[in-house]
Amino acid sequence: MITDEPGAPSSGSAHPDVSIVIPNWNGGDELATCVESILTHTTGVEFELILVDNGSTDQSREAVTSLTARDPRVTAVLNDENLMFARACNQGYAAARGRYLLIANNDIVLEDDAVARMAAYADRHPEIAVVTPLFVGPDGERQELVRRLPNAAYVLAYYHRFGRAVDRFVLGRRLRDLYLYRDTTFDEVRPVEQPGASFSLIRRKVVDRLGFLFDEAYPLLFNDVDLARRLNGAGAVGVVVPDIRVVHLGGVSSAKMDPETYWEFHFDALFHYFRSHHPLQYPVLSCAWPLQWLALHRRTRAARGRPPCQAGAVGLSAPPRAGAGPKGNSG
Repeated sequence: MITDEPGAPSSGSAHPDVSIVIPNWNGGDELATCVESILTHTTGVEFELILVDNGSTDQSREAVTSLTARDPRVTAVLNDENLMFARACNQGYAAARGRYLLIANNDIVLEDDAVARMAAYADRHPEIAVVTPLFVGPDGERQELVRRLPNAAYVLAYYHRFGRAVDRFVLGRRLRDLYLYRDTTFDEVRPVEQPGASFSLIRRKVVDRLGFLFDEAYPLLFNDVDLARRLNGAGAVGVVVPDIRVVHLGGVSSAKMDPETYWEFHFDALFHYFRSHHPLQYPVLSCAWPLQWLALHRRTRAARGRPPCQAGAVGLSAPPRAGAGPKGNSG
């Protein structure tokens, strides 16, 4: 239940309203900033914070254990290796007790009581399954983290060099604008096909009816896209509530990945998504990226016989190496 006292701190409740799940891999100082902002600003609602650490080798591992020792609202799942984003979130989902599940990236910063306001909105609108805020960067500018569900045309216009050129010079960026909802003004609550997975509140009972949270066939990327598609298919409605805003720093963990490894995960997930959900469009993408498609099949053959946690996406036998990488996000 949402409490009436706006400044009342929450304690570790046996029946929290919201279970906040944060997967972490080498989140560093940004993880500490994220968690402190949640603990400081989340008032007026009973919540629990579940930190799932994927074998971090930086100081964030110690920060997680320290937080659980000093705050009863915080619990932790400590993995010995990097089990990847999807499995970490599923571990948090299995441990969660709240009516609402809030999946949060480790690079989110709250500046007000966004969690309580999202839960209150969901309580007032039982027909809504997913509530997501407006995402802004540290500069206050809106980020384009809510999108339409992808089709081959959107993907080519967004990711492919030739597709981007056609969309820009022939179509006037029409496809890219549609994919990123640039045709929509978020000056009031709007339904969206793919809510921003960096910080979205989902009704627990809706996920339970789906049977699972994230498909671990998408270990790092496109797991949120697959979930959004399954939610849409079940008739679940997701909305952006623009007067609720959160700061998204962007790419804290993915920026520490080896770029080649990151893009392997990206194309593996992209091909798997279209093979599963758009089989007639899948050949278009395999022809658009033939080298990546061939590399996927080589990794698939190499991964056969390995346990899933060792095989990674399709044949990646070790956690990503540290190094400068793209500031990507899932989806």
